[in-house]
Amino acid sequence: MKIAIIGDGALGCLFSAELSKTNEVILLTHTQEKTDIINQNGLSVTETDHHIDSFHHLRAYASGTYQQQVDLVVILVKATQTVNAVQQNLPVIGPHTLVLTLQNGMGNKDIITQYIPESQLVLGTTNHNSVLLDTGKVFHSGIGITSIGSQFVPYSKLEEIRDVFLKSGLDCAIVDNIGFLLWKKLFVNIAINAFTYITQTPMGFITHNTEAGIITSAVLREAVQVAQAEGFSFNTDEIISFVREIADAHPMGYSSMSQDRKKGHLTEIDFINGAVVRLAQKHHLSVPYNELIVNLVHTLEQADRYNEVNSVQL
Repeated sequence: MKIAIIGDGALGCLFSAELSKTNEVILLTHTQEKTDIINQNGLSVTETDHHIDSFHHLRAYASGTYQQQVDLVVILVKATQTVNAVQQNLPVIGPHTLVLTLQNGMGNKDIITQYIPESQLVLGTTNHNSVLLDTGKVFHSGIGITSIGSQFVPYSKLEEIRDVFLKSGLDCAIVDNIGFLLWKKLFVNIAINAFTYITQTPMGFITHNTEAGIITSAVLREAVQVAQAEGFSFNTDEIISFVREIADAHPMGYSSMSQDRKKGHLTEIDFINGAVVRLAQKHHLSVPYNELIVNLVHTLEQADRYNEVNSVQL
């Protein structure tokens, strides 16, 4: 299968490397500089046992410069980059191309379907974790299943995607209610990502600090209420326990959003806690904790930039 992966971050490089084992992979990168580095050096994946695999059977192109249609597009950019990513790379999407989004947050579907029919869009979520060490170099910090689904794409087409992943060594499953899994992923992100961004602490902090536990539990209670209004059946106590288990399993791990702050990058908060706020407004629900989190993160984004610009040597 001919596959284009949009995004040269940790997961974009990881999936490009693994899928290139059995497919023709085109990696669409953010800049020409990254393109040149990857084409020269290939991709490298370091596993938890310190084994390093190198991958050279793929080609990188700067986003927007590759003009040939492919069989499958996998979108792995941050939600804030979705519009540009899709607009720039429309030439690779033909009438029979399937588009799979494995992005964080809620709202990417609405953006993507402004440009392609819903009959070509597959939603998904992955439990793989990876950290970008350098351009084209990733540490594969966690192995997990990738789940995909769609109400509008024929099941036979979903099977083709699943089989492509499986043949490349990536565990993959088709699920009937992908929306349920997307909400579970969102619960983790709204509690762990946003809070660790604000506190600049590892994930385990939310389970070992009483006040942190109170705040994250309140955020989750609001989100479960919104999910229920959207037609999804979740138990609040079970979701709080589920998120705490995730944090306890990676006590010294740092979320992608907390890493964004260290790098001075803007976050996906509007697609995470911000999505809860938008949907709450739709159902006339009050979510003050999530509203506060969104405002705090945006304040810190601007404060960090302000401090950097206005810093003085004392």
